[in-house]
Amino acid sequence: MRTHTGWRRLVALLAVLTLLMAACGGGDDDAGAGSDTDPTPTTAATGATAGVTPTAGTDDGTPTSAPVADPEPTTGFDGETIRLGYLTDQSGNLRILGEPLLVGSQVYWDWINEELGGIGGRYRVELVAGDTKDDSAVAVQEYQRLKGDVALFSEILSTPPTQAVLEFLKQDGVIGVPGSLAGAWAGERNLLPTGAAYDYEIINLADWFVNESGLGSADSVACAVSVDDLYGESTMKALRYAAGKLGFTLAEEQTIARGDGDFSATISAFDGAGCEVVYAITLPTEQNGILAEALAQDFRPTWLAALPAYLNLYARGAPDRYADFYTAVDAPALSDRSVKGMADFLDRWATYGDGEPNTFHASGYLQQIAVRALLEKAVAMGDLSREGLLAAADDLGEVEMDGLTANYVYGEPSERVPASANRIFRFDRDAPPNLLTEVSQIDSALNAGYALF
Repeated sequence: MRTHTGWRRLVALLAVLTLLMAACGGGDDDAGAGSDTDPTPTTAATGATAGVTPTAGTDDGTPTSAPVADPEPTTGFDGETIRLGYLTDQSGNLRILGEPLLVGSQVYWDWINEELGGIGGRYRVELVAGDTKDDSAVAVQEYQRLKGDVALFSEILSTPPTQAVLEFLKQDGVIGVPGSLAGAWAGERNLLPTGAAYDYEIINLADWFVNESGLGSADSVACAVSVDDLYGESTMKALRYAAGKLGFTLAEEQTIARGDGDFSATISAFDGAGCEVVYAITLPTEQNGILAEALAQDFRPTWLAALPAYLNLYARGAPDRYADFYTAVDAPALSDRSVKGMADFLDRWATYGDGEPNTFHASGYLQQIAVRALLEKAVAMGDLSREGLLAAADDLGEVEMDGLTANYVYGEPSERVPASANRIFRFDRDAPPNLLTEVSQIDSALNAGYALF
């Protein structure tokens, strides 16, 4: 395993530890909101230990603190129920992602509501869904339709809709959770990102391939394909950064659009350039088509893909296409019960879910852990207004993800320490349900020198 954290991460975590030791006399220093062992609050002003995300109850529903004052009814909160907007594609090109994200999130809140009694053991949470059709203009329309009825948006699926809605979040003082790992989101006060950014994913993949994989080296002929949006552009920037640091060049770069279906020219260009490894910064439908065309042209490189490029439903239907496919993922394998967060997810899915879970069910679930931490913080501060939620986000601190993804240290943008570690998986047709087997864990030393925003 290659691990390296930048000086900002070290300074932030040492500060958290110092505050914890001072406030708690050296008590448990790795508990945070969303964990099963939340610390006992000690700060009178917020109802929480300084520097640590507070909660108003543990996972068994036992309250750990009372709020400073009961939150007053406000936008998205009637005094009993907290309503959260949820903007995903439910009928367009990305519905194959949007539908499971919504279901996974609902499983999380069903568990919170039914077994813990809601936020702070008192306030139930309701999701109010809008259908973006993965279209930026439609996403803005749905945002405008829902914003007067919700406290915040706990999902805005994909990079272009998030980018389009962001200016309105800022105007209205609303918080949104991007269903996108674009690195730029770490610098936006109105966004609450989770997980390692796409930028870090591609850097981790490149470092692993060159230095650890045994599949190739810096001398391997490398190429890349990316979608023509912020996700593709920013992740390509990170890939070029990694190439410069690791000593390789990109012999061929191809750009595709969302919804493209003909990839014959793309594969021909890669084949003609002699590409031995191709970095894929794509989406699952398009990547599945790219792999089909590669197989048809007998083009068989190693594929190194950012998280959005893979969906097990496609891989299950055409496993030969994915024979040389690797991807960077935040979460452990869906069957890995050795990770507490995954064991909890599977248990809660068995109670509140339906059918077989996939990666995006788990993604929807894990994103809501950060939302819960924010809501618990705001309730402890006695203010669920939009101003109160922004203040809570500024003071949120580290959120414990129980291994579902690397922890994220929140706060004002200049104080944040984004997650940067990934697990590298290879496609494995004999590893249900997600058809992936973990081959490495990496937090590249190169991440510390790369500015997300």
